[in-house]
Amino acid sequence: MITHRLDLALPGEVEARVLFTGRGDAASGGSSRWPYAWANLASHVGDDPVSVEANRRELARALGVPVDSMTFMHPDHGRGVHMVSEPTGIRPGAEITAVDALVTRETGIGLVALAADCVPVILVDPVAGVVGAVHSGWRGLVQDVVGAAVEVMEQAGARGGDIAAYLGPSICGACYPVPQDRADEVAGVRPEAVTTAPDGQPALDVRVGLAARLAELDVSSELVGGCPAEVPALYSHRRDGRTGRQGGAVAIVAAA
Repeated sequence: MITHRLDLALPGEVEARVLFTGRGDAASGGSSRWPYAWANLASHVGDDPVSVEANRRELARALGVPVDSMTFMHPDHGRGVHMVSEPTGIRPGAEITAVDALVTRETGIGLVALAADCVPVILVDPVAGVVGAVHSGWRGLVQDVVGAAVEVMEQAGARGGDIAAYLGPSICGACYPVPQDRADEVAGVRPEAVTTAPDGQPALDVRVGLAARLAELDVSSELVGGCPAEVPALYSHRRDGRTGRQGGAVAIVAAA
């Protein structure tokens, strides 16, 4: 299930633990079955809720927090941000709705952003001890969801120059051709994200656009993981249609 792990030191005897997941396999403990096999974390795609909850339980274990300290969201491709002080747990149906970013400064709360081509972004200020999880597709890029998340983090004590962003597995420009009108809409806000697919069609690389916006906010960024459309071990909605979701997760936990 876990494809990447980062442990980032924070003040005191705590750290920010950052995880990115993939679709996993039966041997690694995933509970979902095809077409969601194996480690689907999303409850809105048609998977068995019992399997989803079991996969979320495994993610909580890997993150190092109790299952009732996890918080998931149902994104709506906007710029809503929720400051988390009370977690919602792993039960399917308990997700925070109509937001695309979660922020906390509380120790022991796990935040999760789900995606299957869109970009899961984890934000960490190791000085202030504030973390965030963001979901961004092209609509979130246009509406500046990462800017909204950074603003909420700063209200909680973070500072742009101290924040680091980790962009998880997400579709690349070569695999994301779009209609010309969509490319034009994105170009009006973030021209860096507009590219050309191998067949000559206009295309988008949301990751590039997000990195450019983060740089404007004085936030460093790092790409972690590959393109889901090219990597069978990752969920890709564009490649497979009906499928599951991987995630980016973060929590402030006791240092290992």
